[in-house]
Amino acid sequence: MRWGLFGRLVGYSTVSAGTVVVTQSVLVVAYAVLDWPAVVANVVAVCVAAGPAYYANRRWVWSRTDRHSLTGEILPFWSYSLAGLGISTGLVGLADMWWQSTVAVSAANLIGFGVLWAGKFILLDRVLFARPEAPASSRPDAHRAAGSPEA
Repeated sequence: MRWGLFGRLVGYSTVSAGTVVVTQSVLVVAYAVLDWPAVVANVVAVCVAAGPAYYANRRWVWSRTDRHSLTGEILPFWSYSLAGLGISTGLVGLADMWWQSTVAVSAANLIGFGVLWAGKFILLDRVLFARPEAPASSRPDAHRAAGSPEA
Protein backbone atom coordinates (compact mmCIF):
# COMPACT_ATOMS: atom_id res chain seq x y z
CA MET A 1 0.00 0.00 0.00
CA ARG A 2 1.35 3.43 -0.95
CA TRP A 3 0.37 5.94 1.73
CA GLY A 4 0.20 9.69 1.40
CA LEU A 5 2.29 11.97 3.58
CA PHE A 6 -0.21 11.93 6.45
CA GLY A 7 -0.43 8.13 6.34
CA ARG A 8 3.36 7.80 6.37
CA LEU A 9 3.55 10.17 9.33
CA VAL A 10 0.95 8.11 11.21
CA GLY A 11 2.75 4.88 10.32
CA TYR A 12 6.12 6.34 11.33
CA SER A 13 4.60 7.51 14.61
CA THR A 14 3.22 4.02 15.23
CA VAL A 15 6.60 2.40 14.55
CA SER A 16 8.22 5.03 16.78
CA ALA A 17 5.80 4.21 19.59
CA GLY A 18 6.65 0.52 19.28
CA THR A 19 10.34 1.38 19.25
CA VAL A 20 9.90 3.43 22.43
CA VAL A 21 8.19 0.48 24.14
CA VAL A 22 11.04 -1.88 23.19
CA THR A 23 13.77 0.63 24.07
CA GLN A 24 12.23 1.60 27.40
CA SER A 25 11.54 -2.04 28.36
CA VAL A 26 15.12 -3.10 27.69
CA LEU A 27 16.48 0.04 29.37
CA VAL A 28 14.43 -0.37 32.54
CA VAL A 29 15.15 -4.10 32.85
CA ALA A 30 18.87 -3.62 32.22
CA TYR A 31 19.20 -0.59 34.53
CA ALA A 32 16.73 -1.27 37.34
CA VAL A 33 16.56 -5.07 37.41
CA LEU A 34 19.96 -6.23 36.17
CA ASP A 35 21.71 -3.21 37.74
CA TRP A 36 23.75 -2.42 34.63
CA PRO A 37 25.36 1.02 34.39
CA ALA A 38 22.91 3.49 32.84
CA VAL A 39 25.07 4.20 29.79
CA VAL A 40 25.55 0.49 29.01
CA ALA A 41 21.83 -0.19 29.48
CA ASN A 42 21.01 2.68 27.12
CA VAL A 43 23.41 1.49 24.40
CA VAL A 44 22.01 -2.04 24.53
CA ALA A 45 18.40 -0.81 24.54
CA VAL A 46 18.92 1.44 21.51
CA CYS A 47 20.75 -1.25 19.55
CA VAL A 48 18.05 -3.85 20.29
CA ALA A 49 15.31 -1.53 19.01
CA ALA A 50 17.08 -0.03 15.96
CA GLY A 51 17.00 -3.12 13.73
CA PRO A 52 13.24 -3.73 14.03
CA ALA A 53 12.63 0.02 13.60
CA TYR A 54 14.51 0.01 10.29
CA TYR A 55 12.62 -2.98 8.94
CA ALA A 56 9.19 -1.81 10.14
CA ASN A 57 9.64 1.66 8.67
CA ARG A 58 11.03 0.40 5.39
CA ARG A 59 8.50 -2.36 4.80
CA TRP A 60 5.33 -1.20 6.52
CA VAL A 61 5.45 2.60 6.36
CA TRP A 62 7.28 3.15 3.06
CA SER A 63 6.22 -0.16 1.43
CA ARG A 64 9.74 -0.91 0.23
CA THR A 65 10.25 -4.55 -0.72
CA ASP A 66 13.15 -4.15 -3.13
CA ARG A 67 16.75 -4.93 -2.20
CA HIS A 68 18.24 -3.10 0.75
CA SER A 69 20.97 -0.62 -0.06
CA LEU A 70 23.90 -0.67 2.34
CA THR A 71 25.11 2.83 1.42
CA GLY A 72 21.76 4.35 0.48
CA GLU A 73 19.63 3.09 3.40
CA ILE A 74 21.27 0.94 6.05
CA LEU A 75 24.35 3.04 6.83
CA PRO A 76 22.48 6.38 6.84
CA PHE A 77 19.72 4.88 9.02
CA TRP A 78 22.25 3.50 11.51
CA SER A 79 24.25 6.75 11.42
CA TYR A 80 21.15 8.71 12.38
CA SER A 81 20.33 6.12 15.03
CA LEU A 82 23.88 6.45 16.38
CA ALA A 83 23.44 10.23 16.56
CA GLY A 84 20.33 9.62 18.67
CA LEU A 85 22.29 7.10 20.69
CA GLY A 86 25.03 9.66 21.32
CA ILE A 87 22.60 12.35 22.44
CA SER A 88 20.50 10.00 24.57
CA THR A 89 23.57 8.36 26.12
CA GLY A 90 24.96 11.73 27.13
CA LEU A 91 21.63 12.70 28.67
CA VAL A 92 21.23 9.29 30.34
CA GLY A 93 24.73 9.59 31.83
CA LEU A 94 23.90 13.02 33.23
CA ALA A 95 20.53 11.88 34.58
CA ASP A 96 22.15 8.92 36.30
CA MET A 97 24.90 11.11 37.75
CA TRP A 98 22.47 13.73 39.06
CA TRP A 99 19.45 11.69 40.14
CA GLN A 100 20.27 7.95 40.00
CA SER A 101 16.63 7.30 39.20
CA THR A 102 15.06 4.91 36.70
CA VAL A 103 12.45 7.54 35.82
CA ALA A 104 15.12 10.18 35.16
CA VAL A 105 17.19 7.75 33.06
CA SER A 106 14.11 6.76 31.00
CA ALA A 107 13.10 10.39 30.52
CA ALA A 108 16.62 11.29 29.39
CA ASN A 109 16.52 8.52 26.78
CA LEU A 110 13.14 9.75 25.49
CA ILE A 111 14.31 13.35 25.29
CA GLY A 112 17.44 12.34 23.38
CA PHE A 113 15.49 10.55 20.69
CA GLY A 114 12.64 13.02 20.71
CA VAL A 115 15.04 15.77 19.68
CA LEU A 116 15.82 13.92 16.42
CA TRP A 117 12.37 12.41 15.74
CA ALA A 118 11.07 14.90 13.15
CA GLY A 119 14.40 15.07 11.36
CA LYS A 120 14.47 11.30 11.06
CA PHE A 121 11.02 11.28 9.44
CA ILE A 122 12.18 13.80 6.85
CA LEU A 123 15.36 11.80 6.19
CA LEU A 124 13.40 8.56 5.73
CA ASP A 125 10.64 10.13 3.65
CA ARG A 126 12.67 12.38 1.38
CA VAL A 127 15.98 10.52 1.09
CA LEU A 128 16.33 6.94 2.35
CA PHE A 129 13.00 5.42 1.35
CA ALA A 130 11.89 7.97 -1.24
CA ARG A 131 10.81 6.54 -4.57
CA PRO A 132 11.92 8.41 -7.65
CA GLU A 133 8.97 9.93 -9.46
CA ALA A 134 8.20 8.51 -12.87
CA PRO A 135 9.16 10.79 -15.76
CA ALA A 136 6.24 12.90 -16.99
CA SER A 137 6.20 11.13 -20.35
CA SER A 138 5.56 7.73 -18.71
CA ARG A 139 2.59 8.82 -16.58
CA PRO A 140 -0.86 7.89 -17.92
CA ASP A 141 -2.04 11.50 -17.95
CA ALA A 142 1.10 12.87 -19.66
CA HIS A 143 -0.54 13.21 -23.09
CA ARG A 144 -3.32 15.36 -21.61
CA ALA A 145 -0.84 17.56 -19.79
CA ALA A 146 1.12 18.10 -22.97
CA GLY A 147 -2.02 19.25 -24.82
CA SER A 148 -2.18 16.17 -27.05
CA PRO A 149 -5.24 15.96 -29.33
CA GLU A 150 -5.82 12.43 -27.94
CA ALA A 151 -7.00 13.95 -24.68
